[in-house]
Amino acid sequence: MDKDSPDWQASVSRFGGIVLLPKGGPSANPSARRPGATTSLTTRSSPSNSVTPTSRLATIQRIDLGGRQLFIRADRPIFYATRWRGSTYQITINAARLTADLQGPKLGDSSPLSDIQVEETGNNTVTISAKPRDGVRIAGAQRLTNAVVLNLLKPGEQPIVESPVSSPSPSFPGNPDTPLPRVSNRQVVVIDPGHGGPDPGAIGIGGVRETDVVLDIGLEVSRILQRQGVVVYLTRTDERDVDLPPRVSLAERVNAALFVSIHANAISMSRPDINGLETYHAPGAYLGARLARTIHSTILSNLRIRDRGVRGARFYVIRKTSMPATLVETGFLTGQEDIVNLRNPAWRKQMAQAIAQGILNFLNGS
Repeated sequence: MDKDSPDWQASVSRFGGIVLLPKGGPSANPSARRPGATTSLTTRSSPSNSVTPTSRLATIQRIDLGGRQLFIRADRPIFYATRWRGSTYQITINAARLTADLQGPKLGDSSPLSDIQVEETGNNTVTISAKPRDGVRIAGAQRLTNAVVLNLLKPGEQPIVESPVSSPSPSFPGNPDTPLPRVSNRQVVVIDPGHGGPDPGAIGIGGVRETDVVLDIGLEVSRILQRQGVVVYLTRTDERDVDLPPRVSLAERVNAALFVSIHANAISMSRPDINGLETYHAPGAYLGARLARTIHSTILSNLRIRDRGVRGARFYVIRKTSMPATLVETGFLTGQEDIVNLRNPAWRKQMAQAIAQGILNFLNGS
């Protein structure tokens, strides 16, 4: 605006832009002239040069598909617009480029997307086109720090990051008069059901698969925590392959307060005598060790399971995360005692409730 322009008022549009209007509305100063040229708010180049300097472009570094969410990660905050083109949902990111070695997510038969296209469309713009499978709805994009997440939901599902539903606080089995503690502020927790898809994890007595057991427990932990005011992200919500680095990067992107990976143990089928709970933290991680001990002791005080201790280990997901992290081995699929419990839905629910209570105790400083 030049010095002769009228006073202007600015407001932020709910669509992500900025609206400038003369104070009092367009008719407030009918003699006000329109400027002869416009200048980008993001560059200091002349009006004839609309190219954003390379140093100011956001670089799209990763596009990950995990659970029911598509994550688009950059090296700085990104600004985008969305629209439907037929059955395809498009995200247009301005002042952006793709990293040279970007690899898009792999889409399997169980993926919520049937197709995804990523391209640089000129004028420093990146367009991502996602086509959902039949029965999957795209519930819109949400902005995170240096990232955008797209929620891909089946009928009846709600976005994981939405406010928890209003419902009574669940009581823990064995202590029906004591509700779980509710966190006083909205903290973020990442729950990581191990393995998934073509990687079933351990196979136990009777063919019980680790992936099925831990997904069931992880989903229940998520439901309980959300009812208590915690924002929960799951690394997967169904049977799909998720590599280890994306599990860690999810926790980093959402600035999680803690990370809990859920597994089920196994050893030789010839050792059904080995049973019990093991909980791990990264070596030397003080807060991780405290988190592991809190969850471990909560499980032991509420379920009948042998105690095999809290230990340090260099598992990738707890070693590479920057927040307190733990890996819970909920029992041995090859153990004659544990397998009876692990294939029992009611017992798995009790395990989930114990893990959730341990997490809530940690968040509340107990």
